[in-house]
Amino acid sequence: MVGFVFGAGFFAAGAGVLAAPMFLIGLLLRRQRKRHQLDVGWSSAGHFVATGPMHVPSAPEESPAEVRRKMEWLRGQDPDFSVILLEDFITALYTEAHTARGSNALEKYSPYLRPAARNTLGSLPRVPVTTVIVGSLRLVSFLVDTRTQQSRLVVELESNYTEDPQGASPTSHYALERWTFVRSFGARSRSPDRVRSFSCPNCGAPLERTTHGRCTYCSQAVDSGQFDWVVERIDLLARETRGPMLTGTTEEEGTELRTVFDPGLSAARMEMARRDASFTESTFSGRVQWIFATMQHAWTSLEWNRARPCLTDRLWRAQSYWIEAYRQQGLRNVTENARILRVELVRIASDRWYEAATVRVHATGLDYTIRLGDNAVVGGRRDRERAYTEYWTLVRSAAKHGPTRAAPSCPQCGAPLTMEMAERCGHCGTLVEASTFDWVLSRIEQDEAYAG
Repeated sequence: MVGFVFGAGFFAAGAGVLAAPMFLIGLLLRRQRKRHQLDVGWSSAGHFVATGPMHVPSAPEESPAEVRRKMEWLRGQDPDFSVILLEDFITALYTEAHTARGSNALEKYSPYLRPAARNTLGSLPRVPVTTVIVGSLRLVSFLVDTRTQQSRLVVELESNYTEDPQGASPTSHYALERWTFVRSFGARSRSPDRVRSFSCPNCGAPLERTTHGRCTYCSQAVDSGQFDWVVERIDLLARETRGPMLTGTTEEEGTELRTVFDPGLSAARMEMARRDASFTESTFSGRVQWIFATMQHAWTSLEWNRARPCLTDRLWRAQSYWIEAYRQQGLRNVTENARILRVELVRIASDRWYEAATVRVHATGLDYTIRLGDNAVVGGRRDRERAYTEYWTLVRSAAKHGPTRAAPSCPQCGAPLTMEMAERCGHCGTLVEASTFDWVLSRIEQDEAYAG
């Protein structure tokens, strides 16, 4: 029996043994971080700053929970503001910007990247950049500046990308960067359908119509933050030439730490019940169980497409990078007898567009990596289970009220989904992306890094 703990309450989630492979993503990122022997710091002026220990800008850091709390101020003047959508926007811009710097096309993005930020990216090699994957995005600080009438947000992004110079072999890179965004008080947030598209933030003209931060179609200077978030500066904290670390064994961290509950959880639970009377803990737990089981099967089999209906598009694409890396290196990560021991609900949040619920997952199971050629174990152990915990955030559309589905079915017509229908329903043709219709996994955070 799987027990799900919601605050101080407990209920039984039903019988069954479930597997949860996604803690492996956290272990892979830890392997990346632990490999740091020499970190290089850069400033937004685009020149070398320091070697040795990681160079970190002097801006004060806050916990992500404190940053989110402060950013609630934005909703008072901008009801459309959503942290979830903002993170999607930042991830998309990061991908576009690195791809553009590889093709010497950064000027095209001048409405969203000020000169100092473009100079920093321009100091990196100008070779084609492919497969840009943001592994994590952390909110570092938020400030309201009444003197300049602007909001200032600092985020830290951890990524992998590939550079493919002509006439040479492609090289994989691990990067850690800190981006500083500013936006004027009067700016308004994008709707979900526009969050990943880039055009003139004032009139919507193609970016080809902008030069040096000015749109030639509407004749507006559009890089001031008056209309949308713009990157003021970029600090490159680390950049290392290396591929994904898929072998070896990394010790689990943070499992023994106390669970971090949001202080407003009780009130948020009551508000959730008021918004959607059909929401129940038992049906929500069934949805979580299905997500766990689906992902375990997809991960271990290297058939990641099977997990698409239960993840946000951004998370699914990010983890596709690791699946492909295993294939290219002739490896397969195996989880056996993995099972959930306990899940605790720690936070509920909502905005105009989305509802979000964060849970801490307690699980255990075998975790090892084999070489496909001879089935030799090259990481982990076949004979000892590994206990782990981590924080998962699930999201769904704020407009989606009604019974939560515990089993795979089409979000539009309700027809059962088979694994062969990973992207589109075979009955009505609906694209099976998820949060528009039901709870899906949006974020995975490690215990030692989670701060509420």
